[in-house]
Amino acid sequence: MDQGSHSTPPFGGTRPGTTTDVPRGGIAEGIFAEVERMTAGGAMTRSDAFERISERTGRRADTVAANFYRIARKRGTVASRATRGPGRSVGSRSTGDAAVILARLESAIKDLGDLLRTQDAEITKLREQSAQFAKLRDWMSKNG
Repeated sequence: MDQGSHSTPPFGGTRPGTTTDVPRGGIAEGIFAEVERMTAGGAMTRSDAFERISERTGRRADTVAANFYRIARKRGTVASRATRGPGRSVGSRSTGDAAVILARLESAIKDLGDLLRTQDAEITKLREQSAQFAKLRDWMSKNG
């Protein structure tokens, strides 16, 4: 397969088995820019943007969110992660951390929903097969 037949991964990065010269933070910069475009003027929420980028790129939504917030903190567009100091409880977090946690939670809930739907389909199939087996067993006992 020639090099020209490979698709370019979103925001640079690497394809399995290859390397590229993407500067550190290049993917995060691309994600930040895309989220900013998608959310401009209240067109959509950041969470929705993270999810759409996740679906398109194959990255997890929480990874997309973490990349976005890393650049946002660097640029000062969201509060930096607060360091624990005097008077801060161990469990307290900044607003940016809460958004990342919510993005991770949304991703985990989506993954759980997908697993439950898959399991439900499998259970339905097994019930159908069990009913077919019972019919076959009944037929064999009458004709055997």
